[in-house]
Amino acid sequence: MHLVKVNLFAALSGFILGWTIGNLFLGVAFAALLVLAVQIWHMFATRFVLNHLNAVSLTQASSCNPIHRMFLGDAYKLAEQANMGRTQFSIIETDLPLAFSLGSRQSGGRIVVTSGLFKTLTRLEIASVIAHELGHIRAGERAATGLLLSFSALLAKTGLFGWVHRANKGVSGLGNVLPFRRAGLTPECRADAFAAALCKNTGILASALKKLERGIRASHWDGLETLPALGRVAIVDPRHAYISSASPEISPMAHRVAELHRLQLAEAA
Repeated sequence: MHLVKVNLFAALSGFILGWTIGNLFLGVAFAALLVLAVQIWHMFATRFVLNHLNAVSLTQASSCNPIHRMFLGDAYKLAEQANMGRTQFSIIETDLPLAFSLGSRQSGGRIVVTSGLFKTLTRLEIASVIAHELGHIRAGERAATGLLLSFSALLAKTGLFGWVHRANKGVSGLGNVLPFRRAGLTPECRADAFAAALCKNTGILASALKKLERGIRASHWDGLETLPALGRVAIVDPRHAYISSASPEISPMAHRVAELHRLQLAEAA
């Protein structure tokens, strides 16, 4: 989700509302106020999301865990190779193996991983996941992620996202409710390609994606119950993991892995 699109939507919505209940001047005023509100919300959204998820910042100076220190060493090296040395990292304590990113390329962004990621993937596979998230930040696809997730958290408190709890127990016909659309996977495939190029290996990321899909299906969705939109920005959408299990013929993950294999064949040729 791009921040420009969010601002345009806010401005248009405010203008229409002001024009409807008043006149042109009121429409412009409402548009300006909504855009200002979005900017203020955007300033605090990332911190709100991290606090909501009890995410802990990871740095070489503060981390005593040798696994985390090794992870940071690999992550910083990849960030430098991608000319994104300002990227920061955080961790969430949950068995659900996920990774996602927030922020703009200008700020360096932040990559958030879960403790379950370290229990599911090898060191090289985790590095490929970090490279994937760096690809999203570099492409400018995570500038408004904080807004999306914070809004999701607020809506979850109203109970509007109760379907997440139902999905956790396995809803029959999930493949029909959440149809697979390849066009929606374009940013993911683009980030996959970036990660493969940065790590100089396509097979490692393909292996990581398969393991994450299996790990997600075997885990609880506790983190998503309070932040339903998290799945939309995670490297593996838990909804896709269930679709792949229920309807392998329309598996989004199979499409991504096939794209990676296609890249591998192209490089070999």
